[in-house]
Amino acid sequence: MTFKLAQKSLSVSIKNSLLTSVFLLLLILGGVSIMAKMRMTSLQNTIEAVGRDRLPKLRALGEINLGLARVRSASYRIALTATPEQREQVEALFNQRLGTLNEKIEEFRQGLQGNSPLRLIFEQFVGKWKAYGKHQALITDPELARDRVRYSEIVNVETEEHFHAVVETINSGIKLANQEADAAIDEAIASSQFYSVLLWAVNGISILIGLVTLIFVVRDVSAPIHRITHSMELIAKGELETEIPYADRSNELGMMARALVVFKKSLVENERLSAATRTLSELSEWLQSAKSEPELYGMISSVLGRLMPECKGGLFVYANSRDVLEVAAEWNGQSSAATMHPEDCWSLRRGHAYVHGTSEIEFRCDHVHSGVNENYCCIPILAHGETVGLLHLEYTLDHSETAEEAKARFADRARLGLACAEHLSIAIANMKLREGLRDQSVRDVLTGLNNRRYLLETARRELLRAERNRHPVSVMTIDVDHFKTFNDNHGHDAGDTVLRHVGEILSAMFADDAVPCRFGGEEFVVLLPGADIDEAATRAEELRAKIEALTIRYADGQLPRVTISAGIAGFPDAGGNLMDILKAADEALYRAKQNGRNRIERSNDLPVQQANEQSADRAVAELGAVLAQMEQKETAAGRPGRKHRHKAA
Repeated sequence: MTFKLAQKSLSVSIKNSLLTSVFLLLLILGGVSIMAKMRMTSLQNTIEAVGRDRLPKLRALGEINLGLARVRSASYRIALTATPEQREQVEALFNQRLGTLNEKIEEFRQGLQGNSPLRLIFEQFVGKWKAYGKHQALITDPELARDRVRYSEIVNVETEEHFHAVVETINSGIKLANQEADAAIDEAIASSQFYSVLLWAVNGISILIGLVTLIFVVRDVSAPIHRITHSMELIAKGELETEIPYADRSNELGMMARALVVFKKSLVENERLSAATRTLSELSEWLQSAKSEPELYGMISSVLGRLMPECKGGLFVYANSRDVLEVAAEWNGQSSAATMHPEDCWSLRRGHAYVHGTSEIEFRCDHVHSGVNENYCCIPILAHGETVGLLHLEYTLDHSETAEEAKARFADRARLGLACAEHLSIAIANMKLREGLRDQSVRDVLTGLNNRRYLLETARRELLRAERNRHPVSVMTIDVDHFKTFNDNHGHDAGDTVLRHVGEILSAMFADDAVPCRFGGEEFVVLLPGADIDEAATRAEELRAKIEALTIRYADGQLPRVTISAGIAGFPDAGGNLMDILKAADEALYRAKQNGRNRIERSNDLPVQQANEQSADRAVAELGAVLAQMEQKETAAGRPGRKHRHKAA
């Protein structure tokens, strides 16, 4: 029974077992005491009965027997006295003894009750004693005593037989009394032996109960507590993978084991949070080293996905218009919404973190659809007093944990999310600040294109990469035709409008694989990594056609047609650095302007006059080499050279 109870309630089981054991032991002790008392009482009663009934009877019978002998001897003395004085004394003694004996006989006779065997025997004795009285008179007769022969016959023959009959009867009574005493003693001994056996049995039951209780305490209390204590010691030493036994029991041991499981989970969570804190510290350093926002958001997605595997999350960042937030990073699944309005989130509307599922009064955010469970949180990303984004975490339920465990676990993740938000806010703010400063330093304000500085930095990097990988790089220089005249005739605002439209077309055409820049004034440069000079010329012609077809409205009218001239040069034919390539491209641009503008020229396309001059130069050089060889031959033959002949003449 105790073993079954141990599975339900250990305290009740122990209490019941101990109470049962104590009750049984008290019952046994009480039974032992009662039986011992009964045994002692039985022995005492037997002893008292023997002492009260048997021994006095035996003593009385013995005294009667002794009185018989004394009376008989006194009767002999009466017969044998010689003088009257002696006879008178002996008769007095005889009468005294006879009277005493008769009194004892009558007293003993009165003490016997019922029809017991001893009473019957004693009645026989009384009858024989009375019959012996007439024979006793013969013994005390002095006349008969004078005849020694006759007296001897009376004493030894006639009265001896009757006296022996009396003595044998009283001896039978003594024997019967002894037998009754022995029977009472034997009965007391038998009763004592029975109680002894019963005491041994009770002691055996006590030992058995003690063993059962000991087995229960050792098996269901001591051993489990020892195992749980051992698990606690291992966990205290940091061995958090230790298995905790008895967690499936419903008694107090199970409660202790489950509490230890919760404590172990807490330690694991604390260890994980400590590791997460260390990771966040390292992450902060890594985030500060990010070179661009896409790289920063990629790092955030990777790290937070590992830090919080139980949570699906997303990082929303304000668009430049500040009217909507867009997903910049997401992890452990796709976010419920790609964009959201600031009014759709309670945390942005209230200005602080909002953890759903922990309060009596709470409402779902509009950007969270119905498929998301109640455990989610929204944490604003604040930097320099301004909200730059939102960190959204959704807890994914594990079916093996209860709702309370899920809430407690998500509360830890929410705290970790708050810590992450602090690091993210600093990193995002610094990145936006760097991007803003960098954008100001490398971007042209008027056209939105990159400026001269950005071109120099990018060209240096791309040329080194092209030289390493043996890839071509082309450079396109562009100039708006008659821009000075355009400014003089229509004003600088109109000129700025033209430059903005040209910049928009450049941004649209070279958005992915090229680097369009405003080099200065009305001059633009496009760097085309991986494109040879022919491909660059094709794209330049496409650009020229689009700009020529451009219609620009200004004020209440329409501006005149805008055209461009472009020169193209390529790496490595035009040179190994940007300055050489730009020089070759500028020369091609100059030729395009000389040849009528609104056209494209390549650095490897030479005009006819320049080609003839180069051919003449090569012919003169070859003729000079021939004349030099002839002079060397004449000098070697001992004739004056061409110069000496010329001087002599």
